[in-house]
Amino acid sequence: MTRFLTLFLFVSSWLGAQQLRVETAASEITYEASHVVHDWSGTSKQVQGVVVLEDAVPTRMAMVTSVASFDSRNESRDAHALEVLEALLFPKVSFYSDKLALEGETLNITGDLKFHGKTISLTTTANWVKKEGVWLLEGNFDFKPSEFDITLPAFMLVKIRDNIHISFRLELRTFAL
Repeated sequence: MTRFLTLFLFVSSWLGAQQLRVETAASEITYEASHVVHDWSGTSKQVQGVVVLEDAVPTRMAMVTSVASFDSRNESRDAHALEVLEALLFPKVSFYSDKLALEGETLNITGDLKFHGKTISLTTTANWVKKEGVWLLEGNFDFKPSEFDITLPAFMLVKIRDNIHISFRLELRTFAL
């Protein structure tokens, strides 16, 4: 995926567009999952990605993170999640979009979410603002693990809810090749 991001940046630069790179240390993606007995969340602070701007308007984006980078503060749960998600076979979750529409500070996004070896189309909105030289992209969406052919794990003979809520907060800075 790193090669893809590098190629993405190179082609965008060649076309005269401005590139923004995710500031990994200041960005995160969080999932929230639920079971009858309890709810939990996990966060990845290892997000990589780029957004291409043309005339200061986002036109394309590519994001990626490692499945193993999500931390729910419970080592046993995280280890079991890696088994359920077959992280050795499918180590990354990624998103790509070239269908972005900016309306004020709202960015309408349609793209492809690739997870567990399967790609689905995803449409969501996010807040897009620039503060003190840093672009902020914040939003959320839901997906069903079953759409990615993931067998839902069970606890006390009851499966987890087939809905995962994702929220993201990404800081992006200008990147020059």
